[in-house]
Amino acid sequence: DNNIKTILYLSELLEMCQFKTFWKDINKHPSLTSCVVGFEDSIRKFVCHVISITYQTIEESVLQELLGLVDENAIRKWTDLHGWKIGEDNMVYLASQEEIIKTRNITEKIHMESIASIMAQCF
Repeated sequence: DNNIKTILYLSELLEMCQFKTFWKDINKHPSLTSCVVGFEDSIRKFVCHVISITYQTIEESVLQELLGLVDENAIRKWTDLHGWKIGEDNMVYLASQEEIIKTRNITEKIHMESIASIMAQCF
């Protein structure tokens, strides 16, 4: 069936993060998703997740394309939802990676006595 082939193709585009192509192609087949409530928003949530783990900054126009948004004002909904800031330079500033990374205490389990003989052989 052609619908199944199209759905599989669209899912591959999402897996490969080909978001611009996905939105272009999904708009050619509106009957596939018209009965699924919240489909586009769910896809946009996924796209935002990928963007948030990939970028620290992104151009507003690029973000708009990746989210498949036609209305320029619609981007505010997504930036506000994720706490992203739009700068005067039309760049969207996402949370910095330093804020996301969790610190860990590393405990050494190798004692100097156990490697002393190995180090002695090196000389």
